[in-house]
Amino acid sequence: MQGEEYFHGKGCVVTGAASGIGFALTKALLAAGAVVFMADRDAKTLSTACEQVGAYAGRVHSLQVDVTNYDQVRQMVEDAASRHGRLDVLFNNAGIGSMIGIDEATLDLWRRIIDINLWGVIYGIHAALPIMRRQGGGHIVNTASFAGLVPPAFESLYCTTKYAVVGLSESLRFELGDDGIHFSVVCPGPVATAIFGANPPKDAISADEAARIALEGVANKQGIIALPEKMRQMWRSYWNSPEDFESVLWALARQRRRDFLPK
Repeated sequence: MQGEEYFHGKGCVVTGAASGIGFALTKALLAAGAVVFMADRDAKTLSTACEQVGAYAGRVHSLQVDVTNYDQVRQMVEDAASRHGRLDVLFNNAGIGSMIGIDEATLDLWRRIIDINLWGVIYGIHAALPIMRRQGGGHIVNTASFAGLVPPAFESLYCTTKYAVVGLSESLRFELGDDGIHFSVVCPGPVATAIFGANPPKDAISADEAARIALEGVANKQGIIALPEKMRQMWRSYWNSPEDFESVLWALARQRRRDFLPK
C-alpha cells in the first residue's frame, strides 16, 4: 500500500471495526505498522475480529462502543489517547444503510439512521478535537458514501446523513487544516459487505480494496476520497454537468420504482 509510512507507529481508532470496511481498514493499518483501537458495539463480532488479527497482539486493542452514546465515544478516544500517548487518526466509520421508499420511512427509522450515521460522526469529532489540539495535530477520517455525493432515489434517509457527513468534513478541512488537524471523507460506491446481504452488486469491490484506496487517499491528505475509480468518474460527471447526468439518475429511479414499489 502506498503511503504506509504515514500510519507507521500512529495511534488509530476505528469505529465499526468488527466487520466490512472497518475491519478491512483495521487489517491494513496493522499491516502498515499502526497501533489500532478497534471499536464496535457488537461484543461477539468484535471478539471474533480481534482473534483474526491476533498476530498483531500488542498493537491491537478492542473497545465495545455504541457511537450513539456520547459518553462512550468520549471515553473511547480518551482511552486510546491515554494508552498510546496520543490520538493520531480517528476513523468515524460506523454506519448503517437504508434503501427504502419515503412513504415507508418511520420517524423511528429516521432517528436511528441519523443517530448512527451523523451523530456518531459528530460525537467522534467533538471528543477528538480537544485532544488533537493539545497534541498539535491529527487526522479525522469520516466514512460517508457515494450517496453523499450523488443522490440516488429510494435512499433519501441515507443520503440525508451522508451528504451531511461530506459537508461537515469538507467545512472542517478548510477550517482546521492550518492548525494541523486534517479531515478526509471516504465515499465508497458498491463494496461487498454485509450492507448488501448475500447479494452484493456485480460491480462491487472487496472491502480490502476499498480500504487500500481509502488509506492511500488519507495518507495523501485528500479531502473527498470517492472510490473506486468508476464512482469517482461518475461523481465528476455529476459535478461538472448535473443536467446531463440526470438521465442516469432518472433511469435508476424508475428501475428502483419497479423493484421496490407494490405492483
